[in-house]
Amino acid sequence: MTIAADTTVAQPVDLAKPETDGRGRPTTREMHYARAELALALPDHLALREVPLTPDPLEALANAVADVREDLGESADVVLDLVPVSPNRVSSRRRRLLAQARRNPSDGPAIPGMPQQRTNRFGFDLGAVMSEIATEMKGNQGGGARQRQHHQQRTTYRITDMKAAMGKLVPGAEPVFSMQLLVRTCARDEYRARMLLDQVLAALEPWSGDNHLRPVGLHLGVTRVRADHWIYRGRFDRRFETGLFVPRRHSWVTAQEIAGLLKPPTKHNMAPNIARSGGVVPPPPAALPTWTGQRGLLPLGWVAKSGGGERLAGVPLKYLLFALFLGKSGFGKTEMSLVQAIAIAHGGFGVLFLDPHGDGWTRARPYLAHKELADRIWEIDLTSPELDKMVGSWNPLSMERRRESEIPDIVQYIVTGFAAALNWSDSAGRAKTILTRAVESLVYLSWHVCRAGRPDLAPTVFQIRTILTDAVWRTNVLPYLPKDIRDFWENVFPGYSKEAIPVVTNIIERLSSSNAIKAFLGSSRSTYDIRHAMDTGKIVFVCPAGTGDVDRIISSLLIYDLFRAGLSRRDTPPDQRRDFYTFIDELTSVDGASKGTLAQITEQLRKYNVKLLAMTQMAQRLSATTRQGLLQNLSILSTTASDVDEATLVTRRWGKKVAPDTIVQLNRYSYVMSVTLEGGTTDPFRVRGASVEDLYGDYYRPQNEERLARAIDENLQRRSVRDILTDLRRLDSRLRRFIVTLPVPPDDDEPAGADLPPDEPDFEEAAPPDPEGPDGPVDVTASDSGAARPRVHDSEGTVISGAEPNPAEEAPDNVHPINPHQNQSRLG
Repeated sequence: MTIAADTTVAQPVDLAKPETDGRGRPTTREMHYARAELALALPDHLALREVPLTPDPLEALANAVADVREDLGESADVVLDLVPVSPNRVSSRRRRLLAQARRNPSDGPAIPGMPQQRTNRFGFDLGAVMSEIATEMKGNQGGGARQRQHHQQRTTYRITDMKAAMGKLVPGAEPVFSMQLLVRTCARDEYRARMLLDQVLAALEPWSGDNHLRPVGLHLGVTRVRADHWIYRGRFDRRFETGLFVPRRHSWVTAQEIAGLLKPPTKHNMAPNIARSGGVVPPPPAALPTWTGQRGLLPLGWVAKSGGGERLAGVPLKYLLFALFLGKSGFGKTEMSLVQAIAIAHGGFGVLFLDPHGDGWTRARPYLAHKELADRIWEIDLTSPELDKMVGSWNPLSMERRRESEIPDIVQYIVTGFAAALNWSDSAGRAKTILTRAVESLVYLSWHVCRAGRPDLAPTVFQIRTILTDAVWRTNVLPYLPKDIRDFWENVFPGYSKEAIPVVTNIIERLSSSNAIKAFLGSSRSTYDIRHAMDTGKIVFVCPAGTGDVDRIISSLLIYDLFRAGLSRRDTPPDQRRDFYTFIDELTSVDGASKGTLAQITEQLRKYNVKLLAMTQMAQRLSATTRQGLLQNLSILSTTASDVDEATLVTRRWGKKVAPDTIVQLNRYSYVMSVTLEGGTTDPFRVRGASVEDLYGDYYRPQNEERLARAIDENLQRRSVRDILTDLRRLDSRLRRFIVTLPVPPDDDEPAGADLPPDEPDFEEAAPPDPEGPDGPVDVTASDSGAARPRVHDSEGTVISGAEPNPAEEAPDNVHPINPHQNQSRLG
């Protein structure tokens, strides 16, 4: 079918005026060339100047062509062709030069190595003749001794004269070459092409010594016909373009004379238009495998391969324990980590990516929007303050699916996380004690409500402020706490001054300042569980805002929770522990809050198959404990460009195989790294970074991002920030009303069964649970039956293809029936 053109749409019109000549006719741009062939101006046994290599003699030549505009088609080319001269021809030339000097001794140079000079037009030295006459008139004074001295001087003079006659071709000289030197410049303007040529010729002036270079041409008295003339132009261009070697006579040079033109630019060349090699770096190891998407390899980037070209290298995951990526901001550290995280995620492994600001998740999301990955992806975005934003939830105090024996560990990691983020030292003992007892009390309350089948009423970290400041609320919950904790609140806590409480509640006030963080920590039920993510291979992106004390507290809690979850895998047989890879961007900010937890991860989590890959700009800003722990256990050490102090710290790990200046001069997206292979740690080698777009173009699915968001909502049972904050405001009163309906546990020092009633209990006396749940009225029958929702949603989730899976039947595993024989209340 042919579609007719739309005549109503105006065609684009080019309003630019065409260039015209003087008569108004359009002209076409043509390129103008300037040519010059350079040869030795004097006999070729006279040497050019031996230009020293420091400073670099090529700097003047580089500056001469620095203003060449390649975008306008300009160019400046210097072509030096050399052909070795056979030793027989050089020896023959020496004999001719020596014979010529003997036949014409008066033509010998006054100074060895200088051009031949005559004192007069007749070829004899009048001064020497007068000196001989004066000597004869004085007579022979000194006899034979004077005659021998005169003979010795004549012998020395002959030797000196021989060297002067042969010049640079004396026996033992360096290899001799026949030279052809062509220069051609090109520009749109004829005069500019000539100017560029003159600049190049001026840059070759430093080689002028006993001999010098001169443009070849026919001398016509008032002018000289050179290579630009039509007589020579065709022959010049044919030699220039084809490499035809037709040297001029007397064009011999030695390697010493032209060494400055043969060598590449050195570090002493400060011209800005020089292509730098970047310093000396060992080649990549031959045992480094090539990555083509294999599941068991971690991509590194492009490395040089033997024979030329590049290949995409990888390192086996079985050798990877911990990795550290250093270097300047914007030089590719995050890009490399995203390339590796996407590869690991598609390989079926679990991933946690701690991504400050959320930029990494934005880039990775279109490449993970596949139906095969949809049920494995979690996203925790703490960067948006919108009330309608959908967020997952994490309640560190929740005891759903946990045992009572875990309470001490949970209290320890929460208190340690808060104390580390706030830089509490040993001098803050009173604040730590109050926080510890508050957290411990709330965890026990969580244990009771979860046993009663109401995990939706579990206290959160924001109830720390309630238990410290609301005496009535605290009095209502005290009977359900162990005796030692009750004794603290009844006997010790009243003795503290009022100034001690704000030190602890200040933490909660800071957390309450962010709607996103308040929603993340303010839900009673957790949908984020890093241990569950480890065991099921989830792909988790956590995006804190990255600034301020609040984010340091969140990062500290997340890192400590990762460490605790990794240690808890001791209950799993080693052969059943799935590998889990943790990427932490901006490690410096996280390390400031973790206070040694990162070092403990590198020291202890290796045996539990938890791997850490960290990125930071400066290793020197890390705490000494973290830096030593990482450097001691590294499998990959990589750096981009950095300052000289940071480069010195890294290169010291590699001995003297790479200089710090080499690291300082690295280009963007270029790395120097060492990895661990079967034979041990490799020498450092150069890597060119690969981008996400280059490697995963076939994985790009931006059209599936909306479906992926719905799948994540299902995976994490995400709720809006507005709904979570509404429930949090009502949680104190609802928890207080419900907890008093539960039977009071016996005291720790009371004998078992001391308070049991003699008769059967009246089940109707027990108060019903709170009929109001987080989403409105709840089914009391369902609550009594103990059908509690799991701590982490285990359904298959919404697949990208749009098919909705049937929800799996959920069996409660943490609900225990209420003991009717226990005392209903200690307060009655």
